[in-house]
Amino acid sequence: MLKQKTPDSPIGVIIRARLEEMERSQPWLARQVRRCTNTINGIIRGRLNPSKDLLEKLSSILSVDISILTDAVKQVGEK
Repeated sequence: MLKQKTPDSPIGVIIRARLEEMERSQPWLARQVRRCTNTINGIIRGRLNPSKDLLEKLSSILSVDISILTDAVKQVGEK
C-alpha cells in the first residue's frame, strides 16, 4: 500500500518556500540550527512545535519575521 503524503503545516509552507528561494535544503537548515533533519521535517509536517529559541534561529537564518513564524505555529495548535 502506498503511503499518503502528509501536507505541510503552515510553518512548513513558509520554511519550504524560503528554502526553495534560497536554494537550500532541509539538511542544510538542520545544520544551521544544530538540530537533526528529522526535527526540521517534524516541524514542517506539524508533528513538532519549535521552541522560542529555535523559532528565533529559524527566523534569523531564513530572514523571515519571527511574528510570521509564531503566527504559523499558533495555526497548527488551533487545528
